[in-house]
Parts: sequence; structure tokens; C-alpha cells
Amino acid sequence: MTSADTQDSALEAAVWDVLQPVMDPELGFSLVDLGLIQSVSVSSGHAVIELALTTPVCPLAGWLQDAVHEAVAGVPGIREVTVRLVNLPWPPRNAAPWRRWLDEASSMS
Repeated sequence: MTSADTQDSALEAAVWDVLQPVMDPELGFSLVDLGLIQSVSVSSGHAVIELALTTPVCPLAGWLQDAVHEAVAGVPGIREVTVRLVNLPWPPRNAAPWRRWLDEASSMS
């Protein structure tokens, strides 16, 4: 592993850390915990984040992109941020394990 790879890995971890407190304003849960952050990659200071939406016509798509961009742009060492909307419907099974359990429990009722 090269020095650049090590730095990119550290930046990627830092990006995940700053994304954890970014909340979905309607659901009140972290985008990370909901599984809406599909991927994070960093190469030479350029962070690329793939963001899914809870619905294809999400009225907050622009707001969510801006919130993710703003959080990641504040990471020291990140010089460029790209937030891509993933053209896939968000399946609740991507949510954190405790959230999936709640969904399964409610569907049994």
C-alpha cells in the first residue's frame, strides 16, 4: 500500500465520520444509518459520494445533496466533492440493523 493509498483510506474514513450526523429531515435518522449513503470513495483529495433517495421523486433531493456536499467539503484534505444521486429506489433493508428489525417487527403486526 502506498502513502497515497493510506492517505485516501484515512480521508475516506473521515468522510464517513462527518456524514454520520447528517440527518434526513423527514425521517429524523442519519443518512448513513438509513443506508442512503451507498458508497464513499476518495482519490487524490477528490471525494465521490453516492446517495440514494427514499423515493425517486424526493422533494428534498437537492437539500440532501447540498447537506452531504457541505459536510464533506469541511474535511481537511478534501479538495473536491462530487455527490451523485444513485438511480435506484432505496430499500429499507439497507438501513442499520436495528432499523431493519423495527421494519420487520412492524410488518408482522
